This record gives sequence, C-alpha cells and structure tokens, in this order.
Amino acid sequence: MNHEEYKEMMAAGALSALDHAERSVLLDHLATCADCWGEMERWRDVAATLALAAPPLAPSAAVRSSILQSIRDDTVGGRPRLEPVRPHVEPPAKSAIVIPLTPRPRQPWTSSQIWGAIAAAVIFVALILGLAVMWQQNRNAKEELARLTRENQEARAALAVISSTQARVTHLAGTIEAPGAQAVLALDPQTGRSVLIAHGLPIAPAGKAYQLWFIAGGQPVPGKVFKPDQAGNGILQDQMPRTLDASAFAVTLEPESGVTAPTGKMFLQ
Repeated sequence: MNHEEYKEMMAAGALSALDHAERSVLLDHLATCADCWGEMERWRDVAATLALAAPPLAPSAAVRSSILQSIRDDTVGGRPRLEPVRPHVEPPAKSAIVIPLTPRPRQPWTSSQIWGAIAAAVIFVALILGLAVMWQQNRNAKEELARLTRENQEARAALAVISSTQARVTHLAGTIEAPGAQAVLALDPQTGRSVLIAHGLPIAPAGKAYQLWFIAGGQPVPGKVFKPDQAGNGILQDQMPRTLDASAFAVTLEPESGVTAPTGKMFLQ
C-alpha cells in the first residue's frame, strides 16, 4: 500500500470504523512513518473535538456536597490527618476571613439545551457513518479500477496474439460432456504465446477448473487452468514451450490447482 491509501484509512481509524485486520495494517505503518503518525494525531484531535461538542453537565448538589466533605476530611491513606504542630509564633492580630462554600443549586436544562445536545449527538453519529461509507466506497472503486485495468491488459495481450500474421488458429469442438461448447485457440509458433477463447462450457464445480493441454506426438503437455463465467465463457492466455510442436489441443476438467497429466473428462478437443 502507498501513503495515499494509508491516509485514507486514518479518518476511519480515528473514528474506530476499521476492522481488526485494517487497524493492524494501519498501526504497523504508523510505527515506521513519522509523517503519517502526526497526521493520525490530528485526526484523533478532530474526533475528540466532535465527541465534546455537546454542552457540559453541572454536577448535582449531592455530588458537590460529597466532594466538599472529602476535602474537609482531608484523609491520607484512609486515616484522618494529624493536627500539625503549632509554630512558636504569636498569632496574627486579625483572624483569617473564612468564606463558606455554599453548594450551587443544580439548574434544570432548558428545552433548547436538551435539543441542542440531541442534535450534536445525531450529527456526530451521522459524521461517523458518512466517513465510514465514503471510505468503503472509495476502496471498492479502487478494487474495481484495478480489475478493469488488469482485464484491459489481458485483452490487449490476447489481441496481439490473434492479430499476429504468424498466428495459427485452431477450432475446438465440444465433446459428449458439453456438446454445445466450442472454442478458438490462436497460437504464435515463433513465440509460443497462445490465447484460448471458449464458449458454452458448464460452470466448474467447487475445487475444479478447466485445464488446457498441448498435444504433440500423442503426448499431452499441461497448460494453465481457467474458470468460465456464469454464461460459460472463458479466456486463457498461455505460453507453449518453444521446442514443442503441438498438433492438437484439448480441455479437461481437473483440480483447480492443475495436474501434470489428464485425470478428468474431456470437454473440448
């Protein structure tokens, strides 16, 4: 991840809107980046300011009286304080003026204060949800852009093989396992680059995928695996060994990790 992606996570992190994995990734980066740490502190200050947006509450008369009584007792370690030794000086001519502390009566909240506190709480919650939604949408948009970019690169590479003047095109027909399936394989014999475009294949079961085979002298050489979409369409780019002169091709259903020799049923040949 780059700095911009970490910075986009900071607002959600300050509002505790990250999941455990995302929070761990952000904390690991903050431990090694002083600039991002400083910016994260500023986000935390903003979150703390929003949390304190509601007006403060005055303590009740009972709480205030309890605090004042604790000050008068002035206990240390649970024991009353011992009277200090009087200094050997004459008392002052005037006695100190003692101002009694009178507990301030609790003022009831007005309706405007109550509605103001409710509005501040609603705004704070809405801000948290809005930032979390925006961060999630931004991350989804980046993932979709990366997927489209990858597919575009794959399409350009496939087009380069198909449009090559040296390309050799072979049609593959569906077997009894998939009579409606068909495929086209374009192979550049000079580079060994190949592109398989398949249609009408059944959806591969869980843990399974289709594997391409290059057949030379009756011996199959393994190619890559692929999975078609919900419509049964799939595209595969592969690299055939340059020393191999394949005369036929086939597609079988195999474990999704691929195998070195065919074990499953043949769907295209």
